[in-house]
Amino acid sequence: MPATLATGGRVLTPASRDATALAYENGLVVWTGSDAPGPALFPDSHRVDLAGDWVAPAFVECVVGGVEADGAAVTAVSATAASRGVVPAGLPAAHGLDAVADRVRAGDRVVLEPGTSPAHLAAELTRLADELGGPAVARCVPVLIGYPEISDVDLSALAAVGTVILLRPLVDDLVGSDLVRLAGSGVALAASVRSGDGFRPWDALRALTAPDSGRGLSPRAAFTATTRGARRAAGARDGTAGTLTPGAPATFARWQTGELAVVAADDAVQRWSTDPRSGVPPMPDLSGPDPVLRLLVVDGEPAGPAE
Repeated sequence: MPATLATGGRVLTPASRDATALAYENGLVVWTGSDAPGPALFPDSHRVDLAGDWVAPAFVECVVGGVEADGAAVTAVSATAASRGVVPAGLPAAHGLDAVADRVRAGDRVVLEPGTSPAHLAAELTRLADELGGPAVARCVPVLIGYPEISDVDLSALAAVGTVILLRPLVDDLVGSDLVRLAGSGVALAASVRSGDGFRPWDALRALTAPDSGRGLSPRAAFTATTRGARRAAGARDGTAGTLTPGAPATFARWQTGELAVVAADDAVQRWSTDPRSGVPPMPDLSGPDPVLRLLVVDGEPAGPAE
C-alpha cells in the first residue's frame, strides 16, 4: 500500500511547532512537516486535504481489567468511544497493596486500586527497589489510580521507580488540587476521559486545567496526560506511543476547530511559554465549544468518523 500524505492542516507533533502535514504508511507515522516538500517526498502517495483541521494523537482511555478480560472490555470501550476520538488501552485489574511484592517479583504489572495509601505504596516500592533493583520495579510500570494527598518525599520516591498516577478528572473531585506541583514532581501523569459509561475528552481537559481555587495543568500538559501519559500507564515505554513522531503508530484524530492558542498553567511562566520562540505548540481553546471529530485513524486505518 502506498503512503498516505495529508496536507493543509495543523499537526501536533514534537518534530515541529508549525507542522501542517503528515505521512503514514503500514500503520506508522513516517514523516511530519510543512506542506511544500510532501509531494516530492511521497510522489506515489494517496493524498488527503486536511482543510485546515487540527490533527493530534487520539485520546487514550486506560481500561482497568481489560487485559484479564481477553480483550472483551477493551473491545466494548472501542465500540463506544471511537466517535469521541478515544481509543482504549488495556490494564490489568486493580489490586491492593498486599499484592504488590508478589506481582513485582513475577514481573507483572502493578495497578493499585483507588484509595491506596501513597505513603505505604512508596515505602513498599522503595523496599522492593532496594531488594530487586529499581529497573525491576520500573518494568512493572506501577500505576496508582486517583488523586491522592501525597507528600513531596513520597512523590519523589514514587517517581524514582517509574510510578504513573492515573487521574480521573470526571470521577474524582479535583477542586483545590495542586496539579502543577504533581506534574513537577517527576511522577508521570496519565488521565482518564471517562465519566460513567460515557467519554468526554474535552471536558476532562477542562477539569484538569481549571480546578477551582487550585492550580491546574496547562492544556498541553493535560492533553499529554490523556494521550502519551495514558499510553505509558498501559505499559508503553518506547517514548513515542501517543505522539505523532516518525516511527510511532499512526493513531490520531482529525478535529474541526477554531483558532489555536497557547495557554500556560502558571502566570509565572505565561510570558515565555506563549512566545512562539518557546516552541510550545498551540491547542484548541478550551473556553470555546468542543472541536468536532472529523476522523479517527487507528494504526493507519479509519476507525471512527464522527456520527
